[in-house]
Amino acid sequence: MLTRLKESDFEKYAEFAYSLALDLTSSGYPTYTDGIKTKEEFINRSRIAFTRENEDILLYERDGQVCGWIHYYYLPADQYLDTCSFCVSEGMGEAVSEFIAFARENFPGSELYLGFPEENIEAVSALETGGYPCIEESYNDVMFLAEYEPTPDCPDIVPVTRENYELFGKLHSQQADMYWNSERLLTDIDNWSIYMYQRDGITVGAIYFTGNSILSEIFGVDFPGGYDAGVYRLLVTKALNEAKRNNVRCMVFFNEDEEQADALGLGFHCVSGYVCYRIEL
Repeated sequence: MLTRLKESDFEKYAEFAYSLALDLTSSGYPTYTDGIKTKEEFINRSRIAFTRENEDILLYERDGQVCGWIHYYYLPADQYLDTCSFCVSEGMGEAVSEFIAFARENFPGSELYLGFPEENIEAVSALETGGYPCIEESYNDVMFLAEYEPTPDCPDIVPVTRENYELFGKLHSQQADMYWNSERLLTDIDNWSIYMYQRDGITVGAIYFTGNSILSEIFGVDFPGGYDAGVYRLLVTKALNEAKRNNVRCMVFFNEDEEQADALGLGFHCVSGYVCYRIEL
């Protein structure tokens, strides 16, 4: 059973929820097992739910016992529903099914995105059994930049600006099922670092990342054709060099199978496998 968490009961359950967030088998994404995010950040981010109209925390009860909570947020303009934390100690599969039913009733016509570590077998099984499409399978990789030694930038990698954005936008528009499509990136370009690799006047790849001094995240590397390991390494090296120059603490990148060996070779550490499902409500 799902019930709305009262602000007066927040302290009663916050510690319990955080303990679950440290276990890949009993939590969802974003993960707090990555060595980056802290308990203080979990508590503070959770508390914000009581100050926002389109955000809430639901307690999950089973046999009269509170087994965890689900912290969700909704973007009305995009009809987009996602979770900040999904922490359940028992009955994870049932909790997933109940939350989907709750979402259908309260946010009809929207899209719900649920991301879990592949180690959370019960959650993944519930989503697979429900027949929901898995839109991403990747590895959550982290680079702690204190450990990173920069190497020279490739001179053919250039920054993307409003003036040359059309070249990048044409390449990026080939990416499917991505929230940060070409239009949204252009609208928010001042908050992103985007680079293109141009060889003999032809764009052979691009990378885009954003973040702050604590954490930056690479959202993707685009190629005009199939995966190119050499282009990937040069573009990711450029991103890491920029992050290092800007004194960023950590860089996160969700890599697919074909990229993973090269990511590890550059010094990334793997936190877990990651799967994301999209549910049409």
